Amino acid sequence: MKITGYSERGAVNALFYEIAYSSAPLRRLEGFLALAHFGGGLQIAEGLSGAQVFIEQSLSDFGDADAILLLDVGERRTLVFLEAKVKSSSAEDWTLDREFGQFMEGCRTDRKLNSSNLFTQLYHKTRLVEGLVSSGGVTALKNGLDFPACSTKGRRKIGQNPIVLKVVNEIAGYATDVWYLALVPDTTKNVRAFFEDLAKGPWPLPKAPNLARWGGLAWENVLGFCDSANLPNTRRILEFNGEQICSQKAAQRTAAADR
Repeated sequence: MKITGYSERGAVNALFYEIAYSSAPLRRLEGFLALAHFGGGLQIAEGLSGAQVFIEQSLSDFGDADAILLLDVGERRTLVFLEAKVKSSSAEDWTLDREFGQFMEGCRTDRKLNSSNLFTQLYHKTRLVEGLVSSGGVTALKNGLDFPACSTKGRRKIGQNPIVLKVVNEIAGYATDVWYLALVPDTTKNVRAFFEDLAKGPWPLPKAPNLARWGGLAWENVLGFCDSANLPNTRRILEFNGEQICSQKAAQRTAAADR
């Protein structure tokens, strides 16, 4: 039986399931995370001893997460929020610069943030973590956090869903070492340059996050990783989704490398 997934959800599912059921899942997960480039020039995880991954996990008013990674790295507990994006079939390309420009536009007091925007989604996760590490912890999230006027909700809460609360309580044990990773259909060169610039600031909203812990990874890198890590099913699904996964430039470069 062959299963083929559509868009970022199908690709993320394929990637993490194939890693999980491979012969050396922790080493492959390390290899995947090593592809990411963070503004502070740091690495997330070297020497993984354990990992738990939640896919498409709801966090109530703080949005869904394409993947949440709870990583045991020696004595350290590390949390990674991963948000993945693809481009629409009608668009020529998708760029981080354009997505961030739309986010900045939404930060204006006379506008509203788009909840589907990559940076809105990452911002919501930073605020959730802020609530968790405060003196109130999960209780603070239940009571709600105040958001700026540009948010579509002035107060965001975690709610009472028992599955959501179960995950949030697990996240709480990892919330002192947190990273925010964007998996995008931009080019590798653009991803590196963008997050290096982002880390320098400024940030348009109150409670600025540590932007050195924000980073990115291009889908084109995942294509190559599928070959080196022997993940043929994930590569098949990336190829099935075509240029919605890789930008036109990235797809052309990958195709040329394969010939």
